[in-house]
Amino acid sequence: MRPLLALLALVASLPAAEPAFIPLPAKVELRDGRFRLDASTAIAAPKALANEADYIATRLRRAAGLPLPVGASGSIRLEVDAALPAEGYVLEIAPAGVRIRGGSPAGVFYGAVTFLQCLPAEAFGTLPAPKADWSAQALRVEDAPTCSWRGLHLDSSRHFQPKAFILKFLDAMAAQKLNRFHWHIVDSEGWRLEIKKYPKLVQVSEAFPARYPEEVPTNPSLKPKYRYGHLHGGGYYTQADVREIVAHAARLHITIVPEIDFPGHSMAAMIAYPEISTTGKPPTVVSNITTDLIGVHPTALKFLRDVLDEVMDLFPGQWIHFGGDEAPKQQWKADPYTQRKIDELGLRKVSKDHPEDALQGWLFNEMAAHIGKRGRVAMGWEEIMHGDNLGLLRKDVAIMPWLSAANAVRSANAGHGVVHTTVSPFYLDSRQVDDPREPAALYGGPHTLEALHRFNLFPQGLTPEGRRNILGAQGQLWSELMPRTDDVEYQAFPRACAIAELTWTAPELRADTAGFIDRLSRHGERLNALGLNHRRVPPPAGLGWSPAFLASGKPWVSALPGAAAERVRPGSTLRVGFRYTMGEHGLGIEGVELLSDGKPLASDTHVGFTGTYPNNPDYRLAIPAGAKLGRLELRIRANGAGGGDSHGVVEITVE
Repeated sequence: MRPLLALLALVASLPAAEPAFIPLPAKVELRDGRFRLDASTAIAAPKALANEADYIATRLRRAAGLPLPVGASGSIRLEVDAALPAEGYVLEIAPAGVRIRGGSPAGVFYGAVTFLQCLPAEAFGTLPAPKADWSAQALRVEDAPTCSWRGLHLDSSRHFQPKAFILKFLDAMAAQKLNRFHWHIVDSEGWRLEIKKYPKLVQVSEAFPARYPEEVPTNPSLKPKYRYGHLHGGGYYTQADVREIVAHAARLHITIVPEIDFPGHSMAAMIAYPEISTTGKPPTVVSNITTDLIGVHPTALKFLRDVLDEVMDLFPGQWIHFGGDEAPKQQWKADPYTQRKIDELGLRKVSKDHPEDALQGWLFNEMAAHIGKRGRVAMGWEEIMHGDNLGLLRKDVAIMPWLSAANAVRSANAGHGVVHTTVSPFYLDSRQVDDPREPAALYGGPHTLEALHRFNLFPQGLTPEGRRNILGAQGQLWSELMPRTDDVEYQAFPRACAIAELTWTAPELRADTAGFIDRLSRHGERLNALGLNHRRVPPPAGLGWSPAFLASGKPWVSALPGAAAERVRPGSTLRVGFRYTMGEHGLGIEGVELLSDGKPLASDTHVGFTGTYPNNPDYRLAIPAGAKLGRLELRIRANGAGGGDSHGVVEITVE
């Protein structure tokens, strides 16, 4: 068989024909030609897809300055195809038009996001860019997500974010195909949700500052520190605000999961209404993890049911989160009424060593049954399954293990839906990289992009049923040291992009983390367009190959990556290593040359192979002493060994 020359190129400079998709689709087939938007372009969509058509039209009208009418005919066609997975889609772009088919309106929406990613980054922005090249490479994409739960959590209690920011944050989530917004709107330091029946909940913190100087993570004059147990003012969300936010999320196919914490993390609620506390008095311990707990007496139970009723009226999604974490039981242990309740319920027989934990499980089940009457499902942090509670919880309760990955396996195998939320790597209130210039972070770190991208959603020990119970994963944004919206954005992005790819893209397609970093470096233009204060990700310094390159048949010459080019000196040795990452077949290498201003300077021409069995060949190019160095490029002759479906990276070092 005639060797196929592999076009290897700087990962940072992939052909414009291959968009930097985030998350990576299941299958992309590039085709000839381009589709161009112009004044005659229209969108054809049935009434059932009016929202998805509007999503495309609104963005492109603003960015491209085109009319883009929506009607019964047009060169951009949207369709529902019930044969596809509900969130799956097929996107076909040809010079004559665009066709997006989805298994449901959600699937069509995700196809629309992919289509917009084929256009200039300004498609996601708020400013007009009529001079951009409003065209898209012809291609066919078949795609569907790995996980149903692709989420971000945001703490709006410790530091309040205005409604406009929440809407912007949801837009940014949708651009990454994230679909669950876990909204932490109540906690000890502030209750942010208007409850008509209990108006003092949002009033109790009004007189306090929105933030304290030492909470700013970039303040050079003070060591950043959060004031746990201190009430924070700054605002709350009216029920009208919430309805607007929920409606906006629904248009983006994002489900909002509100969190109403009990029995712990409830200091603000117990200050507002002391009668709901275990003692009937305001909290005595001013702290984040206070020993003051909401009680289990009739007044407290009525309060919780009343609050949950208003919450369910506002949030139509399937899930309501009950918190349940960090609730020390000393007060319950000392309270006579609570102890009688434990005896009345027979919980000492159920859990001899942990009857108070069993009581929390009972309380959780009581409220889960209450919302279950309206078809809703309760969620909680992993403490709800601690002690002997795993066997006591209602089977429809979903669990978020944040302390122990092993508890994710236990919970899933026991029949509960599980969302991965472990501190490492999912707590985004941590440093992103090990750099002293990074903002101060509550949870240290670093919890990196790479760790998120490589996380194993399906660890060893899962039964087949347990694997099915893994719903997905989400990143947590606890706002203790995020007093400003810019702080939230910086901690969230681009790590949210890694969570998007982790939960959307099949594990076998996520093997190439270097490729992800490359795509992410280019995806940063879209994050800019979205107006996000995100951490910039530089392109990787190495080279890489993919089936698209192997199929090109073109000779390969590519600039030496900048990090290596800066270190090359006369008399040094350039080491070029080939590392296969995925595919049915490997890569055969015939030789490597270093060129200076287009002329051969050093070479190594032995035959090598890298593939499914460990064999990662190195090529050593000795640069002559006294050599004059100009524009440095690599030329590599390689072929798809037995097929053209492999992926890999070329690692370059200077010795």
